[in-house]
Amino acid sequence: MFEAQLLFALPAQNDEYKVFSPWFPREGDNAIYSIETVEQDGSPQLTVHAFTKNSEDAGDGLDASAGTSLSASATPGDTDSDTWAQTLKELVRYEFTIKTSNGAGEWILFRMLPPVWFDDVHQA
Repeated sequence: MFEAQLLFALPAQNDEYKVFSPWFPREGDNAIYSIETVEQDGSPQLTVHAFTKNSEDAGDGLDASAGTSLSASATPGDTDSDTWAQTLKELVRYEFTIKTSNGAGEWILFRMLPPVWFDDVHQA
């Protein structure tokens, strides 16, 4: 879904830098999200949260990560997956946060894999 995305730490911001993905339509009640580290410089930490909202809602939406997040480690090829099963609304997007300990110049190259969508089981 997001192939080879590169995030840099900003020169004036040593703590964290946040970027949102575009909104995309929900395709099921729940989803399994996965991230993979491709390459990095330094020891940046990348975390991902999912946000959701209806198309008529204004703003950034609500955090659908239910208190958990994905983390991209500093080891290329490592992956992290999680199921975010909070009630998802019509639209979903990711919030990527890069944190560094050494400040500017650190970066991470990652890919966000397509979510695996599945519906809740409803008993009659």
